[in-house]
Amino acid sequence: MNRFWIVTGLMVLCACARQAAPGERVRPAVLEWEIGVTDKDGPSGMVETILPATYAGKAVWRVVHRDPDPTEKDGGAFDMYDVDRETLVPVRSVMRREGFFLGLTFDGDRVEIEKIEGEQKSKTEVRVRNPMPEGPGVRVLVAALPLRVGYAAEFPVVDRWAGDEAHRVTTMKLTVPKSITMETRLGRREVLEVVIAAIKIADATRQFRTRDLFISTSSRRAPVPC
Repeated sequence: MNRFWIVTGLMVLCACARQAAPGERVRPAVLEWEIGVTDKDGPSGMVETILPATYAGKAVWRVVHRDPDPTEKDGGAFDMYDVDRETLVPVRSVMRREGFFLGLTFDGDRVEIEKIEGEQKSKTEVRVRNPMPEGPGVRVLVAALPLRVGYAAEFPVVDRWAGDEAHRVTTMKLTVPKSITMETRLGRREVLEVVIAAIKIADATRQFRTRDLFISTSSRRAPVPC
């Protein structure tokens, strides 16, 4: 089980006190993360932005992951997820780096997947009802949920890294098993442990991972800097 990324910046996602549409609980943010904290060469940096945008006439929250230094080799690479600004349903996902492109376009129950790797190009389609975002889109999804100890939810996602098209759709389970006190870079904080895991993985070589997030129990509910 891998711990989720460690945040080093200020997160401003929040849960509004009044009853609101899921997307209304999200706020614009610029975050700096350390990723690969268990790698033998040490962690590397990543900048995440969460901003309102428009795509194909739809108001979306756009979550983008980038290298902190755009002058580095492949520094122009990015991983982006657009979700509907009100409902948080996926709209599109785009990942681009040198020699590689992966794009998902969501249209109702239909998801078109375009992949370019070197000289190889493919375009496929899957059907899925009520998918939720994954990858960068997880941030806004978690920000919008009414999390508490004992909370649980199941939802399908389109796995961008599936080994084959037969296993492109995966059902995930999100649970909040406990509340704990953690020592963080901001001092001691009461937090909720949030676990997101695939319910069933047919292909053992796949990368679909269990994620642990630690979410502040304060009204400004967000992953905490460990």
